[in-house]
Amino acid sequence: MQEIRKLADKVACDLIMYPTDKKYTDEHIREFQGCPTIAATKGGRLYLGWYAGGTREPHMDNFNLVIFSDDGGKSWSSPLFVIPSSRENNIHALDIQLFTAPDGRLFVFWVQNNTHPAGTGEKNTSGTYLAPYVEVDGTIFDDFRHSMWVSVCDDPDADKPMFSEPRCVSTGFLRCKPLVTSSGRWLCFNYDQMSDRYGYTISDDNGETFVRHTGPKKVPTSFDESMAYEKKDGSIRMLARTNTGELGETTSRDGGLTWEDAKESGIESPDTRFYISRTPSGRLLLINNDSRQGRKNMTLYLSEDDGATWKYKRCIDTRNNISYPDADFHDGKIYLSYDRERTGAKEILFAAVTEEDIIDPTRPIDVRVISKP
Repeated sequence: MQEIRKLADKVACDLIMYPTDKKYTDEHIREFQGCPTIAATKGGRLYLGWYAGGTREPHMDNFNLVIFSDDGGKSWSSPLFVIPSSRENNIHALDIQLFTAPDGRLFVFWVQNNTHPAGTGEKNTSGTYLAPYVEVDGTIFDDFRHSMWVSVCDDPDADKPMFSEPRCVSTGFLRCKPLVTSSGRWLCFNYDQMSDRYGYTISDDNGETFVRHTGPKKVPTSFDESMAYEKKDGSIRMLARTNTGELGETTSRDGGLTWEDAKESGIESPDTRFYISRTPSGRLLLINNDSRQGRKNMTLYLSEDDGATWKYKRCIDTRNNISYPDADFHDGKIYLSYDRERTGAKEILFAAVTEEDIIDPTRPIDVRVISKP
């Protein structure tokens, strides 16, 4: 029986700056892409990243890529860097997440997990919460004890931004932006797909170190991407993906150390990622598929009462198979991204809107395709 090397939390996949290989730069040969993420710097540069390559997800030809724009999203660069899976080390690289920290640094998070060649007669795991197992083109994907990696850029507005050596900061699967509370604490909801409880990490030193924590039992789900916001009374409300037709929720009243039992929130959502954050104006912004079933109706909501109700609501895309919104803010604009048909149209979509655009449905919103193989 061949020994399986488990290196996903020990060896970083390469971060390749300014790639020239066509498999990374030529979007027309990509058979899969999706799960975009966007970040705005203090200087107004936009970074957009997503997960691509291979014939599907998961695949050992998957890679993460990042491009940028210096004109508010009107034009975009060729790939600034890519993070490919490592066949040599049997490490799958997936799901990038971009985050601009309060001090202006750009954090690039991504996920790695172990794989192994088919026919070795051994499995990485024995029994899981979801019992995941898939074989793709001779590779077995059965280890869902993910590891969370990060590389940091101190000056993301530089002409030639430089990124730190990657480091593994935690176990878990991060697919959403961290929350930074009023105390300065970071809460990263990097879930454990092997567990029936929510998982997250806390950083109290601006992202230098992360401590793993376990939350309440999950509302039934297949994956549990979660995001949170701090309410005006100081409590933290976390919302989570479920497969029940609406988002789950739980509340912490001690800065994220302990949580109430999770329950359904009453916010309809069809088993997919969503986005929620407080805007610079103080309102809450929710971007979500307005549907109990089917990834359709990408909708922007605004709340003026801490998420008790959503006074304003505007759908920007009614098509099927649209998902995974992400957003960031700069100079009065909301910059957002999402995907459409990861193995069909393979579109990475982008829009720049204001809160007034959400409030006034007569104002035009231009959703643009950034990448379409």
